[in-house]
Amino acid sequence: MQKDKGFRRRVITLTVVVLLTAGIVAVYMAYGIYSRSNLPLIVPKNARWFYHFQSRSVDEVARKSAYSRPLYYDSFYYALINLPVLHNVKEAGQLGIYLMTDIVLFADDKGRYAALTVTSEEKLNSFCRDNVPADLIEKPVEKPEYTCVKSKTRNLYFAYKNRACVFYIPADTTVNIGAAEVALKSVFTQKDVSIYNNQVLQNIYDQDCQIVFWGKGLGHGVQLSGEFAQFRYPKRNDKPTMTPLYFFKKAGVNYTESDVKRILTKNNQIKSREYLNQTFRAMYYFLKPFLQ
Repeated sequence: MQKDKGFRRRVITLTVVVLLTAGIVAVYMAYGIYSRSNLPLIVPKNARWFYHFQSRSVDEVARKSAYSRPLYYDSFYYALINLPVLHNVKEAGQLGIYLMTDIVLFADDKGRYAALTVTSEEKLNSFCRDNVPADLIEKPVEKPEYTCVKSKTRNLYFAYKNRACVFYIPADTTVNIGAAEVALKSVFTQKDVSIYNNQVLQNIYDQDCQIVFWGKGLGHGVQLSGEFAQFRYPKRNDKPTMTPLYFFKKAGVNYTESDVKRILTKNNQIKSREYLNQTFRAMYYFLKPFLQ
């Protein structure tokens, strides 16, 4: 009888431990998947515009089948894996980088930037020191605020720290290491003056948008769960009217009048699938200068 009681106690104790562990894991996974990203914190307050693509679910929808996924999905994905530091890397996750789940593109007076989430700075450090092609990228230079590597053949930089990595092309084509360092320092250190702290912008994020665009004080969020893209604006009386193609033009995509008629309905709506296609197209155009 005493042995049975002891056995039952051990079973109950083990069950409680397993349930607690499962609960902790579930909370951790939920936090990691659904918590709001901090990647936009790197966007300086003086950025002309920025675009945040932040949903795993959007990517899953896009990759559901080769027939239905957006036409520009593959172009954008291959552009990403052919960025100078990632050149010929089959799986960026092995380097400690998320490719498709959290992407921020932005531009300011100093140049244009593409940012991704770092999952392991240790892996990324190791890769940049030992595996990057010698003729492509110089050895990393460690700064107090970030670690930076520069292209040997182009005026292009790759910097990372903690949970973010940034590809940067200066607006000035003249190579100026000092100016590049100033630009990257502002990206990695001035969190108190990040555009992300803007209260009106936070109002857009509070509406559970999968994609967020902000430029010149105007912005919108996008939800793609229905047939048509649903646009969410800051909760204020003077809601701005902004064409769904506004960001795409900023990224360098040009549209003819017939393109606009094909893509948008008479009510200025755009189907979710088409919006996603144009998103990948715009991000591909934005990244092209980083590849050439």
